Amino acid sequence: MRQIAGNLADQAYERLRGAISAGQLPPTLAIREADIAREYGMSRTPVREALLRLHSEGLIQQAAPGRYIAMALGPKELTDIYQVREALVGMAARLAAQHRTRVDLARFEDTLDALDRACEAKADEEADNQVRGFFHAIAQASGNEYLHEMLGRVTDLFRYRALAVSHPEWRDRLRHEHRSLVDAIASQDADLSERLARELIAKSLAIRIADLAKTEMRASSAS
Repeated sequence: MRQIAGNLADQAYERLRGAISAGQLPPTLAIREADIAREYGMSRTPVREALLRLHSEGLIQQAAPGRYIAMALGPKELTDIYQVREALVGMAARLAAQHRTRVDLARFEDTLDALDRACEAKADEEADNQVRGFFHAIAQASGNEYLHEMLGRVTDLFRYRALAVSHPEWRDRLRHEHRSLVDAIASQDADLSERLARELIAKSLAIRIADLAKTEMRASSAS
């Protein structure tokens, strides 16, 4: 019986984490234990366990007993997350350059081609998935499962559309930088791979911070 409850808690955790990561549960929306249990068709016990796990990971904060909200990301939180992400992606790219296989390289190319098609079709959700898939493929190519898992957890902490989707004006530049990173990994240049990967994440942070400042300015003007 305990094993079944544990499996349900894992299911609830994965569904909730995915919804938070996709922005379906923004900080303005209350996450109620009873509502989630009803929606997922399970008792409150596994949902409670899932919520406590998400709370311990910093994805949500408790607003009241049985009620949570997703953590709001300000400039400080965003910077902290991206600093960790930059280090992890840089390490993953370095290791990928050292250990990549032909299968890995084919996976990179397939993911970037799929991203281009999704962007052209304005399929935002699919484009988001392909961007995540690209970094997932790099982490997988690193051959380090701990790094792979850590990067996945950090990626789930921020809830923004991929830049290729939210900023079409950056699409060509991002496409070039993604391709340059793949070329560096393919040529097994570990130093260049790490540098390009870190630069890519650092530029992404700069854009996110600028967007956040614009949003706060508009909110201030409106009030």
